[in-house]
Amino acid sequence: MKKARWALPLLVLFVIPGAGQIEHIAAASQIEHAPTPEQCRADADAWGIPTPALLVNTERQFALFQQGITGDKNLTANVLDARMKYLGQCMQTDKPNAMRYAEAARAYAIAKLVRMSNFMKRHDLTSQFLAEDEQGQR
Repeated sequence: MKKARWALPLLVLFVIPGAGQIEHIAAASQIEHAPTPEQCRADADAWGIPTPALLVNTERQFALFQQGITGDKNLTANVLDARMKYLGQCMQTDKPNAMRYAEAARAYAIAKLVRMSNFMKRHDLTSQFLAEDEQGQR
């Protein structure tokens, strides 16, 4: 039952990587053009994003990656959002590595959702969320 309550928010967060102006994290400034495939690969390497083609157990590697970013205190929610958007652009400009970027964006989305859940627990907002959801407030 607990897992079912989080299914919809997870689905919503999976669509976050997408269109819009992209903030290039490595340069820490906004750019007005899509990152090059080389930039995407370099940033993915710098961020420790696993490379599916080289891994035997890709699912486990991405799970470990996701666990690492969930607890990384240097990655704020804003950085997670910016990286998800950036990786969404990388999926378009570096199609041969699109799966790598998609899996990483999903991991960032899950990490953000875990943090939001922890916030709700710390501030005793879970019961309010559940009550409003039962009333159809979405």
